[in-house]
Amino acid sequence: MNEDMQQIFEQIKGVIAAFGMFPQKGRVIVGLSGGADSMALTHFLIYHTDQTVLAAHVNHGLRGKDANRDEEAVRLWCQENRIPLRVLHADVKRLAQERGMGLEECGREVRYAFFRELANLETDRIATAHTLSDQVETVLLHLTRGAGLRGLSGIPPVRGKIVRPFLRITREQVEAYCRFYRLPYVTDQTNEERIFARNRIRLDVVPVLESINPAFVQGIAGMVERISRDEQYLQEEAEQALRRAKTDYGYRRDILAGLPMPVLVRALEHVIQCVGGVQPESQHLEHAAVVVRTGHGGLSTPGGIQLVVQGNTLFVAQRPVSPWTLPAQEGTIPLPDGRCVTLRKIHKKDIENQNKFKNLLFHNCINYDTITTTLFFRNRRAGDHFRPAGRGVTKSLKKLFNEAKIEPLLRDRVLLLDDGKEIVWMEGFGPSEHARVPNHAEQVLLITVTNAKEDSESQILRVNDIRKERVDHGQ
Repeated sequence: MNEDMQQIFEQIKGVIAAFGMFPQKGRVIVGLSGGADSMALTHFLIYHTDQTVLAAHVNHGLRGKDANRDEEAVRLWCQENRIPLRVLHADVKRLAQERGMGLEECGREVRYAFFRELANLETDRIATAHTLSDQVETVLLHLTRGAGLRGLSGIPPVRGKIVRPFLRITREQVEAYCRFYRLPYVTDQTNEERIFARNRIRLDVVPVLESINPAFVQGIAGMVERISRDEQYLQEEAEQALRRAKTDYGYRRDILAGLPMPVLVRALEHVIQCVGGVQPESQHLEHAAVVVRTGHGGLSTPGGIQLVVQGNTLFVAQRPVSPWTLPAQEGTIPLPDGRCVTLRKIHKKDIENQNKFKNLLFHNCINYDTITTTLFFRNRRAGDHFRPAGRGVTKSLKKLFNEAKIEPLLRDRVLLLDDGKEIVWMEGFGPSEHARVPNHAEQVLLITVTNAKEDSESQILRVNDIRKERVDHGQ
């Protein structure tokens, strides 16, 4: 092996070891397009690691005969080298139109969905052949769009199951690897078309920058590593702050407001993504940070995410919530907002014998003997009324929420239990007068609302806790 190849091997094995990319003797699904980079990566994984390799090829249906040629070349090479292969045929043009996406974006989504489907074991990894040259192009693209630290961090070496062993070698080194091992590969002619921004950067911008500094590519590589470390630190600080600030019903504003702005913005971004699954724009994050620091106002973000500060609490939820109804039965029932509700029929004395359940007797139990029809859970509807036990009055839910100072964005998430005639129990308010537990009752129905997962960011509304929090802070 010559000196150049030795250097290539050291760079590849160095990044694999540095990021612990592969479990010992695991399985790797490698994206095999037929190009030089994916051919070299597949060859390296087969002959220079102890991983079990499954090749995955996607025919996007975009380049006609050229796409079929690439597929056939991949099939032939895999057959000759006894490499298992899976092929997906996709009509990316049609899918992009249906989803309102660009062709490049849709193609990438289709590929990774296919790879994830194949990587169905916990120890499976998905290997893609992104190179240092791809990294440079990506960073420059992000720079043109005004990216922050995350964008300038470029392509991560590891993201979940996805690993990129070639991120420290250039495209030229990949081609040298192919020549050394006499690996056949196909060339995508669209890589020379300047209608694509990435191609213009590769063909026109990078050569100019390399003429200014011949070590430009290596300089970008070093910058990316430094920026990635900084970004990782800020993300970890944000996550730790969220854990300190988290309550059952929101986040403590005083903890969040004291954070440095870079940490606060990332914390808010994390919360919004967890609640709504959307990537908020920078202007929304800046506005949200101002709301938290001042303690006044609120805002809406794309995806229908609402942020509101009340007292010392930041409430985050997604609205509007569509009306929904679920049959109520004993056992645990998942709710549309990510929580779970559990119904359990128990003897009243089993509660009375335990002091910790005394409050539950009023707020979380109804008289089982009053149930004569099928019960169902639902959220609120226009015109709903409720007669709380012991109050002697019937009021609209709107009035009850106003009296309890429940934020509007949280009201659609208050859980109701209905018997078809009236609301017999309401989360945070307890049973209705009709369903209250009398002294002579023998059996009660215990209602418990919890997170589906302990680490879920979904909001659990506990009106009693909110009231207590206001009292504690003199509100």
